[in-house]
Order: sequence, then structure tokens, then C-alpha cells
Amino acid sequence: MPTSRFTFLYRYRDAGVLFLRLAFGFQLVKVSYLNALFPSENLPQFIAYLNALGFPFPTIGAYLAAYTEFLGGILLLSGLWTRWAAIFLMINFSVAFGMAHLALNDDYQNTFASINLLAVSTFLFLNGPGRFSIDNQLQQSPGIE
Repeated sequence: MPTSRFTFLYRYRDAGVLFLRLAFGFQLVKVSYLNALFPSENLPQFIAYLNALGFPFPTIGAYLAAYTEFLGGILLLSGLWTRWAAIFLMINFSVAFGMAHLALNDDYQNTFASINLLAVSTFLFLNGPGRFSIDNQLQQSPGIE
């Protein structure tokens, strides 16, 4: 097997996954907590936006998006049920990218957040939360399958 100058970094890969989870989890919570915790004050604008885009059931969609991002962010931060959170976030950001950004023919700058959050969610789904997570601790506990 060929060696690389960067082989020594392999032992730090879980720290990289932790950093990714914390950075994107914090961002998700930061941008969604007002919608999730104070929906009557903040969601009407989002519902109107979805309605203007022609989303079916914009009220349900707005609530689902708000709580998926908020709870998904909390789960990423903690490393609990990370792959399940990633599945729901992948769906959320695929819909956001496809039905909102592509429909509006948005430029890359406006789609950047959705694309990155979709990419991180996909990474976490495929690779898991890493060693520094509640998921990992539960997996190592006796009697837990």
C-alpha cells in the first residue's frame, strides 16, 4: 500500500468529523431557532414565500423545514441519532435546492448554503458521527445493539 506524507493525519479524522458536526449543527440551530421556538412570529413570512413558489401545503412544509433544521442541528451537535438526522436533513435540503433555488434559477451564491448543508448531511449519513459522539458511546455500551 502506498504511503503518503499525510498518513499521520488519519488518527485525527474523528476530530474533523466532530468539527464538521459542530460547525454545521450550530449553523442550523442559529438560523432555525426563531422559526422553531416562535413560529407565530417568524413562520408567516416563510409560509408566504413557499406559497409564492407554488409549494403544495406551504404551512406544513414551513413547519417541517423549521423543525427539521432545528432538531437536526441539535442532533448533529450532540452526535445523537446522527444518521437519522442526516436523512431528514438530506431530504430537507434536496427539496430546498430543487423546489426553491432551481425553480428560481438562483445563482450559486444564493444556493451555497443549501448545497453545503446537503453535502454535509450526505457525508454524515455515509460516514457516521465519528468517535466523539453519543451514537458512538451508545454503540460501545454493553447490551446495546
